[in-house]
Amino acid sequence: MMSGKEFPNNFEAIQEAPDEIFEPCSVEDFFDWRVGGWDIPSSVMCIMRAEHKATGKITEHTYSKLGPARNRLLKYMKTGEYQVTIANHDSIQLIKNNDEFSPINDEFPPINDGYYD
Repeated sequence: MMSGKEFPNNFEAIQEAPDEIFEPCSVEDFFDWRVGGWDIPSSVMCIMRAEHKATGKITEHTYSKLGPARNRLLKYMKTGEYQVTIANHDSIQLIKNNDEFSPINDEFPPINDGYYD
């Protein structure tokens, strides 16, 4: 059991404040600000979050260089046991490892047929 507040907040002060002191904010503006407005420091290249499919355990890594991030992603994808979310300055991507390869169209042959060797 916790004794006292571990993370105190100002809920009462905010709740009792008059509406006039708050700037109006549309739902669209709020959504863009809170959902689409992540901010990563310039010293960080990407943040990688890996979730183990069977256990649900989540591991996070922060990288300042592309090489180590790429190596870690390849390691996760090689095992086939993880789905990985990568956030950089421009986007957030979810990467899943499919059990079987199915080409989008027949214009490009599958990579594993020796064509690209």
